[in-house]
Amino acid sequence: MRKLTVILLSVVIALLGLTTMSVAKDSQAYWNTPQEYEETTGNKIEKFHEAPMLRTMVAAGEIPPVEKRLPEDPQVIVPVEEIGQYGGTWHLPDDPWMGNLRMIMYDPPVRWNRDYTAYIPGLVKKWEFSDEGKTITFYFRKGLKWSDGYPFTMEDLRFWWEDLATNDEYRVIQPPWWSHNIDGTLMKVKFIDDYTISFTFKEPHWNIPYILASGFWEWESMMKPKHYLKQFHPKYNSEMKNYTTFQDKDKWWLNPEYPVLFAWHTVEYTPGEGATYERNPYYWKIDTAGNQLPYIDRIEVRYVTDPEVRLLQAIRGEYDATFRGVKDPLKIPLLKEKEKSGNYRVILWKEGAGAWPGVTVNQTYNVEKTKDPFMRNLLCNKYFRRALSYAIDRKRVNDVVWNGMARIQQFTISEESWHFASPEGKKIWQEWANSYVEYNPQKANELLDEIGLNKRDKDGFRTRPDGTKLELILDVRAGKRVFSETAPILKKNWEAIGLRTVINTVNKATQKLRGAQSIYQLRMDEASEMDLWIYPDWVFPTGTDPCRRMWPYIVRYQITNGREGEPIKKGSVEDRLMEIYNKGIPEPDPEKRNHYIWDAVRIHIDEGPFCIGITGGQPSPVVVKNNFRNVPDFGVLGPWAVGAPGNTNPEQYFFKR
Repeated sequence: MRKLTVILLSVVIALLGLTTMSVAKDSQAYWNTPQEYEETTGNKIEKFHEAPMLRTMVAAGEIPPVEKRLPEDPQVIVPVEEIGQYGGTWHLPDDPWMGNLRMIMYDPPVRWNRDYTAYIPGLVKKWEFSDEGKTITFYFRKGLKWSDGYPFTMEDLRFWWEDLATNDEYRVIQPPWWSHNIDGTLMKVKFIDDYTISFTFKEPHWNIPYILASGFWEWESMMKPKHYLKQFHPKYNSEMKNYTTFQDKDKWWLNPEYPVLFAWHTVEYTPGEGATYERNPYYWKIDTAGNQLPYIDRIEVRYVTDPEVRLLQAIRGEYDATFRGVKDPLKIPLLKEKEKSGNYRVILWKEGAGAWPGVTVNQTYNVEKTKDPFMRNLLCNKYFRRALSYAIDRKRVNDVVWNGMARIQQFTISEESWHFASPEGKKIWQEWANSYVEYNPQKANELLDEIGLNKRDKDGFRTRPDGTKLELILDVRAGKRVFSETAPILKKNWEAIGLRTVINTVNKATQKLRGAQSIYQLRMDEASEMDLWIYPDWVFPTGTDPCRRMWPYIVRYQITNGREGEPIKKGSVEDRLMEIYNKGIPEPDPEKRNHYIWDAVRIHIDEGPFCIGITGGQPSPVVVKNNFRNVPDFGVLGPWAVGAPGNTNPEQYFFKR
């Protein structure tokens, strides 16, 4: 195990171009096992300890002693500030979807580390590739238990795969997108023993561990306690004639009966009001003093959907910690002003925005439906897109929309992405961010004249070369402050260079439909992403959702196996990007894969922009009570795939007395 850790660290060092010391600092945020902790530090964990409420349960004979509740190799978590104290209730706002709570319960098999520089073990002790990357084997920690004390084994994953994902009668849970071979067939799953499973593909799939580290959604769909759920499954209970009851029960965040592997489990749920979560007596992590985590006894979630109500409650000190509850950076001054009276502190994490806002330009505008080949060609003309970019007064947007607190930049993915952590990576990210951001209406006018838009109507607006009306339609999602305040500035800027612009306010469903049909022209958007090999569609013309990004109809062609959409044209920009993507996917060396990302970014610089960035780099306020400790000073909240705040180990947060 020690050898594996050294190898992983050396890979990270090579990947990031960092010194050994800087990598070691974050590696000490956790130790994979108590043995590894002892071998490296010389400190031995002699005895395990538990929360007072659990000692009471042990004394009453309700649960076994802590030594029998932990797995053979519990993970050792190094607290951010200090060893914590047990007890307390964490009060938290959320909505009925419970997205904030579910991101706190971030405990997948593989996970992001605290500073977003590497993927590290979680529920699995290790993973190994064989057969040149075609087979990935996961070794889960022996002795893992569900929150009700029942053993977690590969029978639970067999239940997920055989009785749910590949069960044609139950379509709610299907084989995940990453489980398919290139030819569309499914991976082969082998249940080796109680704690070991392997996935085998027809081609290398080096990304599988990283995919499982994404947010809560990938692992949550697999985390199915067979011993509990089988009573609602028609295969195991003849009284169940369909899957209605099963589907109703299969919501761990709402169902107090549902066993989990997280630090807290549901104990009470009140529809329309909220829920309460209590510490998991069988949680599989300890701190460096041998204390079983979590430190906090309970989490009480109150449904508060109105952002203004959340803000008022936050400044009154009603929340112990909220990471996305008052997310608008414009609220930071008010939050700071009320720190003393509310008995809290504001920690400025990163939003991770590469464009907030930005304008996505449709590169697959549907001529069949719109009957407008001219507009298709115009949107695909890089000089037209650059004219749009040069015409934007980004300082004005920054001043009006962000009170000057954002950074003027072109569209990128998140600056914090591990693709750009090395000096060379930082340099190319900066070049990307600075491309075509100059406010230069004169250059914009010259570009439009050069591409043939040099005729104007009686109102001074440019026309099509045949003299007919030219009109740009900008889709703006309703209810988004940043979009609604930016759109009028864009309209004014673009009309100043002769481009008649219509603001088309749409709801979420309409936006999705226009994306699916690829009939939108321009769309207000926001961009952030940390790992393009997992979620590639901000840079590469591929993905899992044909309603998003710049190439919706190409993606639709891919996911429907050519039944709908349009194929990539040989020799096109999209073809060049996909060539890079297809080279990077089977590449086992993370450093080389980052170089492929840089090659793709170079195409975005030379042939773009495809999405026009306006501002980015905004801070994201985290509000925590003064006695709520072990919350790190750094985090990234925008790209949900990295699991924040879960990647910072909320199980080691505590109330200091």
